[in-house]
Amino acid sequence: MRIEGNDQRLAAATAAQMQNSGTQQMLAPKSAQQQDAQKASKENRVQSVAGDKVSINVQISKNTADTLQKMGNISDFLNSVATNLRQTNEGLKETSAVVAEMKNSLDKIIKNYPPYSIESKDRIDQLMSYSSLRKQIMSMEFPAPPPPLYEGVKHLWEDLFSGADKTLQTPALPQDAPDSHVAAAAKQLDVISSQIGLVQDSISSAVIKG
Repeated sequence: MRIEGNDQRLAAATAAQMQNSGTQQMLAPKSAQQQDAQKASKENRVQSVAGDKVSINVQISKNTADTLQKMGNISDFLNSVATNLRQTNEGLKETSAVVAEMKNSLDKIIKNYPPYSIESKDRIDQLMSYSSLRKQIMSMEFPAPPPPLYEGVKHLWEDLFSGADKTLQTPALPQDAPDSHVAAAAKQLDVISSQIGLVQDSISSAVIKG
């Protein structure tokens, strides 16, 4: 799963349509305005393109939408949501790739036969590579999904990024870590990889592909 990119021009066009719709409503008879006022929420759509058309249903209260229209900020709001979502998914994709590299480093130790000795240069090199990737993943920063989507994945997101400064927690391994610790770390990375996939799937479930 990956929600790639965002076409800001398309988002802007959508906003323009919404603004035109708002103008038409202002010119409509009073009875029609009263019927609109009874609606609990107003649905706006942010659209992004990455090969396939992807649209996100964003629920905004009518009062909020009317206020944004008056301020001329609907286009900015929709573009902000689309940009935030793109950054979130790019970050998750990069995180998943680094976790896979970390797991690969450990698999080279686990699957080697005969087993490496603790002093083996090749084994130490793999653990150094693992540690370097771990530092990389701890330094990565990207936003949580935008508010229309975050509420649905909040608990998953907080479990995944539970480290200091809301970073991804991965197991530390010193260069002399025994094979049992390496194997345990590899299993933990499998769990982390599954958690990332679950967050991606949960975000995807809130997206309608046209």
